[in-house]
Amino acid sequence: MFEYIGRTVGNYRLLRGLGQGGFADVYLGEHLHLGTYAAIKILHTRLANDAVTQFRTEARTVAQLRHPNIVRILDFGIEQGALFW
Repeated sequence: MFEYIGRTVGNYRLLRGLGQGGFADVYLGEHLHLGTYAAIKILHTRLANDAVTQFRTEARTVAQLRHPNIVRILDFGIEQGALFW
């Protein structure tokens, strides 16, 4: 279930769901000021602290990678109790 559709997370308005998994949901987000689009991954809030640590580690790792087949991390944060990148 995509519970964040229509909400704002960071500088992005979440327009629609793109995919779901056991760890997180992915949304299409529109940047509020630039009008650009990005995939926004939001960790499920029901997960334990070890999943939060894993999510942060994943974001840091992916942010360091540079390859045409790997998505770039544009932002990372906590908004309304939800971790996103």
